[in-house]
Amino acid sequence: MPDHSIGIRVIVNGQPVQVKASPHQPLIPVVNKALNESGNSGQPLENWELRDASGQVLDLHKKVGDYGFTDGVKLFLNLKAGVGG
Repeated sequence: MPDHSIGIRVIVNGQPVQVKASPHQPLIPVVNKALNESGNSGQPLENWELRDASGQVLDLHKKVGDYGFTDGVKLFLNLKAGVGG
C-alpha cells in the first residue's frame, strides 16, 4: 500500500519544521512533533494555536485530511496571545 502522507511545513515561532502526516491522523501529533523538533517544549499544547496561511485557527482534534491540505502546505504555530514571557 502506498504512503499517502503529506509534508506539512510548520512555522513554529518563525522557525520552519518539516513534518510528515497521514490524512487520517489528527493535527495534535503534527503539532507535538513540530514543537519537539523545534525545541519548543516549555509550554503545554493548550497554550499554542495552529493557523493556516489565511490566519484561520485550526481545530487540533480534526484530521489532517479534514482540511484538504496538499503536500507542502505551510501552517503557523504560535503561542496564544497573553501566554509566555
